[in-house]
Amino acid sequence: MDKKNYSNVAFWFLAVINIISLFESIISKEGFSLLTEPEFQNLLLLAILQKLANRPNERALDTDDII
Repeated sequence: MDKKNYSNVAFWFLAVINIISLFESIISKEGFSLLTEPEFQNLLLLAILQKLANRPNERALDTDDII
């Protein structure tokens, strides 16, 4: 597997672990706020990192044109 496949597998593994942990914390607590749960914040961070990792590198394309 190449680097991109490893990245996708790691992303989904961490996402599933956080989702399971989030459901467990929802079940075990009565009054909760979803936005303050660390698992929810982890999922948001993972989504942002995945989006940034899959974004094409415009800066590298600009430097290739100069050379």
